[in-house]
Amino acid sequence: MNSIFKCLNFHVIILSFLGVILLQSCNKEKTPADLPGFKLTETLSREKQLADVTEQTVQSEIVLTGKISFNEDKVARVFPLAGGFVKELFVELGDYVHKGQTLAIIRSPEIAGFTKEGEEAKAQVQVAERQAKVAEELYKSSIISELDLMEKRKDLENARAEYARIKDVLDMYGAASGSVYPIRSPVSGIVTQKNIALNMELRTEEINPAFIVGSLEEVWVMANIYEIDIAKIKEGYDAHITVAAYPDRVYTGKIDKIFSLLDAESRVVKARITLSNTNFDLKPEMFANVKIKYAEQMKKIAIPSTALIFDKSRHFAMVYKADDNIETREVTIFKETSDIVYIETGLTSGEKVMTKHQLLVYDALND
Repeated sequence: MNSIFKCLNFHVIILSFLGVILLQSCNKEKTPADLPGFKLTETLSREKQLADVTEQTVQSEIVLTGKISFNEDKVARVFPLAGGFVKELFVELGDYVHKGQTLAIIRSPEIAGFTKEGEEAKAQVQVAERQAKVAEELYKSSIISELDLMEKRKDLENARAEYARIKDVLDMYGAASGSVYPIRSPVSGIVTQKNIALNMELRTEEINPAFIVGSLEEVWVMANIYEIDIAKIKEGYDAHITVAAYPDRVYTGKIDKIFSLLDAESRVVKARITLSNTNFDLKPEMFANVKIKYAEQMKKIAIPSTALIFDKSRHFAMVYKADDNIETREVTIFKETSDIVYIETGLTSGEKVMTKHQLLVYDALND
């Protein structure tokens, strides 16, 4: 009787063992060996795309918020050089102006005074020239002494110096004659601020400029680095910028300045990226997303992010050896960026993975 029970127990153990093996076999990801005759169709074979599995230096990414602003080194604040009244106004807010272009004409009593002084100084030069010429003749005839001649020459020299001084003043104001002078733009750019109107009185002691003109051929992107990321970002790092107005465009530059001051309220420091903007697409005050990429001091196996498959809370890649030899490989991820996945385990350098139609092959092998 005992021998019968022993025999039954043995068979139960054997059946249980076989059941476990069968269950494990059912749960195992299938490979082409499990599917006799599996092979990519002619279309899939032609359209498939592969990527090499390589060991690469790990690249990290940080995405920052930012804003487009004028290059402050190319912004001109234009003040009136002399008090007066706005006689003519030629530009409006937002207009593009060229370097040297007249923005407004100012009628100024001060300029009128300089113009009068200039005319008087010119007359004084003419008088001094005549007196010096007469003194030369008198000296040759021994009628006056050399000292008298030197005095007349000195008077002429002083008259010419005074006239030159007043001419320099008028040239600085851009006033040729009369009581008016022009306000001209010192740079090419956009009129971003206009604080004058027709017939308005201008005073030289005003703290606000009459115009602000900013060049848009080169702009700054001012990115916000939060306190937690300050140690991670350095000057010289590559930056990739996108704006809502042109979502398909990526502007590239480098961080050329990280400012030292931390904003007490927002807890950020500013990083500056300088971008060329010759077509004026980027406008000041546009919001920007700034993606900073930098290399870490380590290497990992890397594949394109398009090769990754996520299923059943796990990650997989399709390792390609031939059209009839494709393996489903589970991988563990070390780090992901927008276009690269760094692999901790599951792949070996030198292998190839599918980056197109891999999901179709995965479904065929693992359904």
